[in-house]
Amino acid sequence: MDNNTLLFIALAIMMILIVICFIMNAVNSSKISTIMDYSNDGDIIGALKDYYDKVDDLSKTVNDASDAVLMSRLTNCENDSNISLKKVGIVNFDAFDDVTGKLSFSLALLNNNNDGIILTSLYGHNSCNTYLRDVVSGETPIKLLDEEKQALEKAKNRLKRANTDE
Repeated sequence: MDNNTLLFIALAIMMILIVICFIMNAVNSSKISTIMDYSNDGDIIGALKDYYDKVDDLSKTVNDASDAVLMSRLTNCENDSNISLKKVGIVNFDAFDDVTGKLSFSLALLNNNNDGIILTSLYGHNSCNTYLRDVVSGETPIKLLDEEKQALEKAKNRLKRANTDE
């Protein structure tokens, strides 16, 4: 290759580099002008600080709002938990002298307020009867069988025992 060809290639490379520099300058200028749009006095550093302060404030607002939402949901869960049936007492027994195997039962299901039900099933050779008793504040308006009373007491004491384990 002669010197003119090398000179031409060098000039072409220089022109390409100059065009690349102009393009990069234009891109950076648009970015800088975008940042400057947030600045009142042309201070880029101040504009960036203001931008980051706004992002930080927004982050705190979102976190505070999500904490409030979580606390509200937690309160709802606690309220629902108080009315859910979670205390259980069961007594198996022989309802009749001629039937053995403790196939009859009384099942008490209560919530934290001791409201709930007692389900009693009496199994005999020729029949199986099921009874449901309403429980309000740990009391029933109907006279209970001894086994129903035992199941109710077991259920009422269930949470007390769980709380003493803590």
